[in-house]
Amino acid sequence: MERAQLLEEVKQYFAASDHWRRLCASMQDPDPEGTHIHSYVDTSVHPDSLEAIMCGYFERMGWPSSRKIDHMSPAPGMGSLHGVEPKGKPHFDFQWFFKENVGLRACNGGESGCNLLIWNRWYINQFNSQFPFKEVGPEEEAALEAYFKSDHFIKGLEYPVMPTTCHMHINVNAGVHPDHIQRHAEAALAREDIKIYYTCPNVYLGDGKNYRGKLVFMGKDPEVVFDIGWKFTPGVVIEPAWETWIFGKNPGYDVWTTDMLAKVMDEDYVALTDSEIAEVLDACIFPG
Repeated sequence: MERAQLLEEVKQYFAASDHWRRLCASMQDPDPEGTHIHSYVDTSVHPDSLEAIMCGYFERMGWPSSRKIDHMSPAPGMGSLHGVEPKGKPHFDFQWFFKENVGLRACNGGESGCNLLIWNRWYINQFNSQFPFKEVGPEEEAALEAYFKSDHFIKGLEYPVMPTTCHMHINVNAGVHPDHIQRHAEAALAREDIKIYYTCPNVYLGDGKNYRGKLVFMGKDPEVVFDIGWKFTPGVVIEPAWETWIFGKNPGYDVWTTDMLAKVMDEDYVALTDSEIAEVLDACIFPG
């Protein structure tokens, strides 16, 4: 692809594409901390350049980036700008598939046949309503408190800060509502001197086919994003899930590593110059 053609396609995506407009529209949810978005594109542009364009775009919109953006590979052949969070807006993941002769465009499919997915508090409440959660009394409170002092949970907190970790999940089987898990988790994180901006309830494809619940902790200090993935399991309060969910290497956890990202980055990406990034932004319309 000629560089001028590639640049024109990138300009068109940010300035005029329906996909980018719908992504920005979905960010207007009135409950940003309860909302999460996945966006899927094909591109040959280097993710550092895409990140610079997005941060510049949100800055000009009056929504400057609120936190560090992580780079990771959620699945083989897929990269992600993970945890993008314009100020006051929901955080989202901008997932890409490398395509040699593509500048930037929405992909066909992506996840559940869609290239843009939005989960908000209404969705999560509906998702949770399918489960007959246990009532929580003194016995269940004691079990929750014990789990969040357990080796499984405490060891799980080591993974997010490892230099080889891009993202990770602590996996649990649970029979109680995730609001109770969140309450105890936040207290445990405070006890361990881990500061978070907030917790976002969400879902993910735990087995590649069916959505499973999770709690996303938007870390402030350290500034990392990590999750507790939970699978509804009648008859238990909360316990480690030792069976393999996504990866088998670390039983009880799923860890996305820098080695996985390196494989996605082993392509001939096109890095845009500062002037080309400015040209993309100048093609867009901003308020005022």
